[in-house]
Amino acid sequence: MFAWLLFLIAYIPFQIALNPSIRFDLASIRVFIIFFFLFFVVKKLINKDLFRNNYFYNLQGICLILFLFLSCLSLIGAENIFWGIRKIIFFLSIFPLYFLIIALINNWQKIKKTILILAISSSFLALIGLLQFLSQFVFGLEKTYSFWAINILPIFSGFNLGAMILAYPSWLVNVSGETMMRVFSLFSDPHMVSFYIGLILPLVMVLLYWTIRRNQAKFSIIFILYSTLYIALLLTFARGSYIAIIISFLILIFLFWKYLHDKKIIILLCLSLLIFIIPVTPIADRFYSTFNLSEGSNAGRLEMWQIASNIGMNSFWSGIGLGNYSLAIDSEFDYRNPATAHNLYLDIFSEIGFLGLIVWLFLILGTIWQIVKKLKFLNNENQKCILICLIGSLSYFFIHSFFETAIYSPSVLALLMIILGLSTVLFKNNAENN
Repeated sequence: MFAWLLFLIAYIPFQIALNPSIRFDLASIRVFIIFFFLFFVVKKLINKDLFRNNYFYNLQGICLILFLFLSCLSLIGAENIFWGIRKIIFFLSIFPLYFLIIALINNWQKIKKTILILAISSSFLALIGLLQFLSQFVFGLEKTYSFWAINILPIFSGFNLGAMILAYPSWLVNVSGETMMRVFSLFSDPHMVSFYIGLILPLVMVLLYWTIRRNQAKFSIIFILYSTLYIALLLTFARGSYIAIIISFLILIFLFWKYLHDKKIIILLCLSLLIFIIPVTPIADRFYSTFNLSEGSNAGRLEMWQIASNIGMNSFWSGIGLGNYSLAIDSEFDYRNPATAHNLYLDIFSEIGFLGLIVWLFLILGTIWQIVKKLKFLNNENQKCILICLIGSLSYFFIHSFFETAIYSPSVLALLMIILGLSTVLFKNNAENN
């Protein structure tokens, strides 16, 4: 079953959309996770060993179940219960991946294979994004935009979500007075692909650390994968991802220095951050514009944060109901709409309430705290390295979530479940140290 799990993980960034009806899109990864999970449960029941392992008795499992419970409670006073039920079904189709990870990955070799598959599959995603970005300079912006909108978007995002994306486009950016198409690859928009790549980049450091002293040829290949991912992230021009990757890399620099004393990885991370300092480049210009509060996008985001805060304060404990935030903004909105707080924590606070927000923060920050405590007592450098890089990934998620709501992206939420699952596997002390 582990081989099938690896195939599922590799498929996550490339998953196609299913259209079972004219007005209904469905990410195929959700269907595969559910079928895989049901097959796993049935097999365990037949073997009578489903309850021998405490799959649910850990911080991450408890937080995920509590979050689902509070999401259901929030629907008691919701304006549109059906929208909330759809969101709960969405969570129920992705959360099982966490339990599959902790059940099927039980030794060090499987952990290494999982990280390698994540790096390779995401590198192909990034490569497609880079080719997409370069195409506009060969075929022209208009032709490239039209090709992606007509031929690619419906396949990977679905007809309904694709129509909403085109109605509220985020594919273009104006940098230094020039309009260009951002990297978004096979995803619906550049912010989600930056989220996915940003979560992967710290994990690639694990592969670089393993190969930098042992195999120069393999290190060169992994370095190419890392460079492809990092350049693609930069060319999304997602300013939230810039802030998140800077903070994530600074945390990695500190932890690699404190626990592993690896100067080469530290130098690589420092050099990677120079792009944000070098002046008169599109990347630096875009990054510095983050701090211009009078800029239209920034001013709009601040206004959205204020509105979401007010909604949350008016429904402090229960929220207005999962999936109902957009109705509080405009009662004429359909289910598919672009209205979010552009801040995960304010979205959760306004829809599920304060307790839901606390549970989610406890899930992410509590996992980071567990890893930090584990690091202090580990002697195995391989395990130290992966724990450090998991902190980097979770830190990236925590920071970037101040600017986007990514948990409703099937690919991003699935990747988060994998990262949380790997964290739990290493906490359980059942991974081999070789």
